[in-house]
Amino acid sequence: MSHLHHHNKKLVNRVKRLKGQIEGIERMLEEGADCYKVLQNAAACRGAFDALTRELISDHIEHHLVREPSASAPVQQAAEELRQIVGSYLK
Repeated sequence: MSHLHHHNKKLVNRVKRLKGQIEGIERMLEEGADCYKVLQNAAACRGAFDALTRELISDHIEHHLVREPSASAPVQQAAEELRQIVGSYLK
């Protein structure tokens, strides 16, 4: 079973909000909304998607590296560095 099942409700809610944002952009395009507003909403969607992706990757690293009983201190340190890099990249 996937380790994500612990956060499924939270993750699904985030996806639903993102879906609603994308549907909002679709409506804006269909209605001929101002391009600035469409772009602003598209940027917000990208930010929300990046935040979701960041959380998924971080949880994966935590579960498969940091909490792994056989993980050595160097592996745990590298995992933490990787999480920080991903967090910086997906701001």
